[in-house]
Amino acid sequence: MDMPPPPPPPPPHFGGPAAGGGRPDRKTVERNRRNQMNALYSRLDQLVRAGSSPSSAPPCGPPAMTRPDRLEEAAAYIRQTTERVERLKERKRELTAARAASSSQGSSSAGAAAEVEVQHLGSGLHAILVTGAPPSDGASFHRAVRAVEEAGGEVQNAHFSVVGARAIYTIHTLVAEGGIERVVQRLKAALRGDA
Repeated sequence: MDMPPPPPPPPPHFGGPAAGGGRPDRKTVERNRRNQMNALYSRLDQLVRAGSSPSSAPPCGPPAMTRPDRLEEAAAYIRQTTERVERLKERKRELTAARAASSSQGSSSAGAAAEVEVQHLGSGLHAILVTGAPPSDGASFHRAVRAVEEAGGEVQNAHFSVVGARAIYTIHTLVAEGGIERVVQRLKAALRGDA
């Protein structure tokens, strides 16, 4: 938004009826003050016109407005802009908080919402089915497989898939008699992030 530079201040008064280096007369001081105020009002009008929406400006140019009307319009524009800035700041805070909550929830939701189901397939073979929120990477799946192996299970086959908003891990493992409870506890701890 290229704005013209503000008008230069009026030139200093050199002389006049009270020449001789003294103060300028009241008439000259008042004329200079009026010129400066007119230049400031003009600049204010330019800024308010540039900041307001084009649809609100009349097509044939601005109507003649009195100075109090111009000042009221400028004050209303400043109030509206201040309110808009505050609304945008509040919206930014809400979005930032929502993003922070979703990212922290996303990292912990895989463990918190994970469900572990065990099916005995005979001869020490068990199918462990883990369902939960999809991980943002494969680290959660690898932690689950490692936890099964560390608890004494011999992993025969493992794979995962994502269906909708759920991740499904299927781990086929050989476990010694009575060892499946220890494997499941270790797996749940790993999914919660305890291990």
